Amino acid sequence: MKQVVVALSSLFISIVLFASGNAFVNSLLGVRMTLGGVDPMTIGAVLFFFALGFVIGSRHAQKIIQRVGHIRAFAVFSAAIAIAAMAYPLSSSMITWGVLRFASGIAAAGLLMTVESWFSCVASENNRGTLFALYQICFYSAVAGGQLLLQVAPPQATTPFNIAAILLVASLIPLAMSRMHSPVLESIEAMPMRDIFREAPLGIIATVINGILMSSFYAMAPVFTTGTGLSVEQTSIYMAVAILSAMLLAWPIGYICDRRDRARVMLVVALIAAVACGAIIALGTIGFVMLCGLTALYFGLSSSIYAIAVAITHDRMTHNQIVGASATLLTAYGIGSLIGPLLNSALMSVAGPESFFVANTCLLAVLLVFIVRDMQRVPAITPEAQEGFVPISPDVLPVMAEMDPRNEEYNEEDRTIDDLFQEPEPDPA
Repeated sequence: MKQVVVALSSLFISIVLFASGNAFVNSLLGVRMTLGGVDPMTIGAVLFFFALGFVIGSRHAQKIIQRVGHIRAFAVFSAAIAIAAMAYPLSSSMITWGVLRFASGIAAAGLLMTVESWFSCVASENNRGTLFALYQICFYSAVAGGQLLLQVAPPQATTPFNIAAILLVASLIPLAMSRMHSPVLESIEAMPMRDIFREAPLGIIATVINGILMSSFYAMAPVFTTGTGLSVEQTSIYMAVAILSAMLLAWPIGYICDRRDRARVMLVVALIAAVACGAIIALGTIGFVMLCGLTALYFGLSSSIYAIAVAITHDRMTHNQIVGASATLLTAYGIGSLIGPLLNSALMSVAGPESFFVANTCLLAVLLVFIVRDMQRVPAITPEAQEGFVPISPDVLPVMAEMDPRNEEYNEEDRTIDDLFQEPEPDPA
């Protein structure tokens, strides 16, 4: 039991430090570039490279981890992303910043893959659902907390970047001090996207649109707030409230999803999110509290679309296809995340920061059309026949998706906690 507590404590502390530092940098860059008069299109292009690096890293970082081991890989990824954080103030070149964002994206994917594979080893059949939920609560809370760090020092100074680098390097300490060894990192084979699209087209379409919505918000929302005259302190609160709302609304939406037709639930969720988004556009200049409230409603609801799309897809898959389908849906989300910053930044360059929610409203309208068409063409699955709903975040990688409580193929025999603390056998001379 003591080993489990030590392992979990190290993992949770590391993921909180990393998530808060990484989220802090993401928002800090958008605010700093906006205050520096950088064009929104350029800002979107710079921030796009983080998403590109993350997608590439999630597919190839496993090779580095397998080659050098988990502890060394974690140290490499932590050092790389911390060096990038400290390097931003050293250059004003947007090309340099784009390169740094790309490297940070690869490192972030590798770091998450390393931590999540340890979580997979600590998990058992009895506790994996709880661990899965706690992981996402800690992750969302840390990301929200990272937004509040914008208030610590002026974005134009080097101090915020140094603070972010400290958090990112500090995430290495708990795991480096533990006695855990490298777990086995198994390859997860994704299902062909065309196979999933044939069985659950709404799952793929909703996931891609959700990727566009989420990535555009994380990348361009600080640009929107700063560009429309909100202070840095207000921007940090605005972002934190929106992200916390996503965590809080996940549970009631999950409760409803287990008792109603999920396509109808997604229809209502997307409709209310679109209304909230449209209200921000229609009302124009509104108070800060109302802006936070409408954005929290929009972001909290729209962020749940991914989990509903995964649930709809799993309802039409066999149990041994769930992990492969989840990996494919993450790829679809990654495709959307590449589009989001570029789409919104292009619109904001033409129509100003006030147009931030225009593209999002249009995308939700498109999703509503697809949901209605899907409901007309695909027979509904009764709540009794549905898989259990899990409020999964697209920020997890396939390694963590394997712990999804719906995955009945999960095998804990090959990844026990004892193996992590067992001294490796000496290599015979």
